[in-house]
Amino acid sequence: MKKTIIIALLSLSIIAVKAQDYNLALGLRGGVAQGITLKAAVGGNTAFDLILVTHFAGLNFTALYEIHSMDVFGVDNLALFYGLGGHVGLYNSSHYPAYWDNYSSSPAIGVDFVVGAEYTFDEIPINISLDIVPSINIIPYVGYWQRGALSVRYVFR
Repeated sequence: MKKTIIIALLSLSIIAVKAQDYNLALGLRGGVAQGITLKAAVGGNTAFDLILVTHFAGLNFTALYEIHSMDVFGVDNLALFYGLGGHVGLYNSSHYPAYWDNYSSSPAIGVDFVVGAEYTFDEIPINISLDIVPSINIIPYVGYWQRGALSVRYVFR
């Protein structure tokens, strides 16, 4: 069922394309990992989302390149998006010995994917998004994990 929904959303996102109605959005991200998010429109229907979160008793920085489809399902300002990027982090391994050896801090580097939806209000300069970010760690171990989040951003037009 999940695969069917994701494939349908990705297919719709390729069909409906319109330029984003903001240049920059800055806000908070809450979910499994909490932090800040800065989304910058690159041009047309693409954007970079830079995310800094606390996770596994450490910090994680993720950079994502996203492709947006605007006004989906006939709803103005509703966008579906998908993309990919990478992450780098530093974690306190003593809190999670199953993932790391007995080092005081462990780096993590990997590849990230993202799929989600966002809505930008006309009346107020606020943007909200809900996404899922599956990740594959490459360093210090090869492994899969994912996180999802709700982000609320202030929009600079």
